Amino acid sequence: MTRQLERKYIELQHAITENGGVQCSQLPECFFPEDEPDVYLRKKLIAVAKEVCNDCPVRLRCFDYALSAGMVGIWGGTTAEERSKLRSS
Repeated sequence: MTRQLERKYIELQHAITENGGVQCSQLPECFFPEDEPDVYLRKKLIAVAKEVCNDCPVRLRCFDYALSAGMVGIWGGTTAEERSKLRSS
C-alpha cells in the first residue's frame, strides 16, 4: 500500500469512527453483489447499496479511497465498473 493510499484509508476509517459507523457495514451482501448469479437480484442489490450511499456522511472519502485502491464492490455510491471507467477517462 502506498503512503497516499494508506493516508486515504486512515482518513476514511477516522471519518467512519467520527460518524459512529456506517450503514453499509450492516448490509455486506448489497455492497459486494458481484457473485450474485441472478442478474435481476444483483441489480436490486446495487440499487439498495447506492441508495444507502446517497445519505452517507463519508461517501466522498469512501469513493476517493475506492477509486485510488481499485476496490471491488459498491464504494461511495459507485460500482467497480463505474470507477474503472472514471479512471480510464
